[in-house]
Amino acid sequence: MSALCPNRSNQETVQRDHYVTTIKGQKYELTWAINRFSAWSARAESRHFFVKFPNSPVANIRWILVFNPKSRTDERYCAVFLRLFSPEDLQRTVQITYDIALLDYKSNVFYRTGKTASPIPVTVRGGAGGNAIKRETLLEKLSPGDKLVIKCTIEAHPEIVTSAVKEFKTSLPEALPSSFSKDLELLIGDGKFGDLTMMVDGEAVQAHKCILTARSPVFAAMFEHAMQESVENCVVIEDVELTVFKALLRYIYTDKVTCLDTMAQELYAAADKYGISTLKSLCRNSILEKLCPENAADTLKLADLHSDLEMKRYTLAFVSGSVAIKVTKTAGWQDMAKTHPHLVGEAFEALAARIPFR
Repeated sequence: MSALCPNRSNQETVQRDHYVTTIKGQKYELTWAINRFSAWSARAESRHFFVKFPNSPVANIRWILVFNPKSRTDERYCAVFLRLFSPEDLQRTVQITYDIALLDYKSNVFYRTGKTASPIPVTVRGGAGGNAIKRETLLEKLSPGDKLVIKCTIEAHPEIVTSAVKEFKTSLPEALPSSFSKDLELLIGDGKFGDLTMMVDGEAVQAHKCILTARSPVFAAMFEHAMQESVENCVVIEDVELTVFKALLRYIYTDKVTCLDTMAQELYAAADKYGISTLKSLCRNSILEKLCPENAADTLKLADLHSDLEMKRYTLAFVSGSVAIKVTKTAGWQDMAKTHPHLVGEAFEALAARIPFR
């Protein structure tokens, strides 16, 4: 007699569904600024003013924030009302969580109220109740800017929604971060694969023609023509110190620079010499960020030497400003007056252009 086996064709198929019920909400934010509040509120008297939001004709829910500088129940107080400007059937079911804050001209919050409320309209603040704020107190809080800012945040829950949950797919593995910069950094000074020797301060530094050509138009022109450097695969670097050149080479290979605090001016000159404009702009910004009366003259000379009109304009504007007297008393300015007298003239022209004629 054969053993009984379960009949798979008669097994019951189970279909599983997953639903989630939640409250579908919408969030609204409003900022209402009232300038010259004291004059405005005095002129407004007991009239009320309002704004509607969101400012969209297709919004299915709209709100009204009403501000009354003089409450009709007690003119010593201000009143703020929040109302729902929507169909009546929705007004009977809507529930909100709101937050209303009063701020001064420096964005400091000096009064805040909020709660969960239903139905609308809601009187947020008014009359002489416990949450009221006196006009006199409000004017004191707004001094001296005399500007009132009302910020209102509403989270509304107008409907309950039940929906089927879709089956989630297994997430893809996260891609590894790029190692391009680190990989190229390993090639700096690599004697095994380098095809070019750079002699700097008597030290040989290995490099790669293809990378230098792609990054520097000066090196590209050097290797394109049958020059001695191209034939012998050896370049002598002059007027650039070894530490500066290594920093330049690191930027060429990796697009990274970490020594702007110590050698921004030297690296700026090297970047200009080899036509690496992106590095030159980084150095320029670092130099100008540290601009002060003591180094203004040296910065002006550097800009003039490298025909950097952008740096020169910025420095001349600085020199002709409120620090002009301090700049002219520095040793750097005295030295510039002897070696670069034309820059002194340009500085005084910039100063004269800022002084209005009477």
